[in-house]
Amino acid sequence: MKTSRYGDTRKVTDNGHGWYTIEGKAHYYRVGSEPDSSEVSYFDPEGGPMIQVGDSFQGRKIATIMVESAPKDHFKIRIETV
Repeated sequence: MKTSRYGDTRKVTDNGHGWYTIEGKAHYYRVGSEPDSSEVSYFDPEGGPMIQVGDSFQGRKIATIMVESAPKDHFKIRIETV
């Protein structure tokens, strides 16, 4: 588990085969993509940590970020690592 800079827990679940779910409390978040692309290239929840395609996560490289549905004032993303 990780925490935001405000001390909020960021729950990390290993779903197997290089897929992870990250979720936690955040009143807002930012999502971005490269120009001319519909794929998410970064995800930045309130309090962090910012997650970007190409960054290292659990000793592997982040290849994909998908934003999933979550309750109000929370976020949930799924990342694929290679």
